[in-house]
Amino acid sequence: MPLARILCVDDNPHLNEVNQAVLMGAGYEVCLAGSSTDALHQLAAAAFDLVITDLFLPNTNPLDYIATIRLLAPGTPILLISGEHSPPDAILKQVDGFVGKAYSPAALKDAVQRLLKQEKVRKIC
Repeated sequence: MPLARILCVDDNPHLNEVNQAVLMGAGYEVCLAGSSTDALHQLAAAAFDLVITDLFLPNTNPLDYIATIRLLAPGTPILLISGEHSPPDAILKQVDGFVGKAYSPAALKDAVQRLLKQEKVRKIC
């Protein structure tokens, strides 16, 4: 049984595949989405324990996209990944964690573990 079900969203298929390999190797179930539209369809159809998403996806307003994730999956933690190492505060306030690209596999796993533990504690309290 996987530790958690994670949705990874990035328009770079190579990065999605690397994230999937790293996280599956750590015991997580990982689904991939190559666009915000695909991600929102998956969130509407199934439950996830965590969403990992790129900040800048084609044809997507980041604030609207994050808000829609929150509507479809209330309470699901969102880990933002981005090549922009100083995302706007308005966006950072809407997500639960941030990892700048190019991150190491260990940094990704650490951020995922931290957010999932925080969510588990939040549900207990």
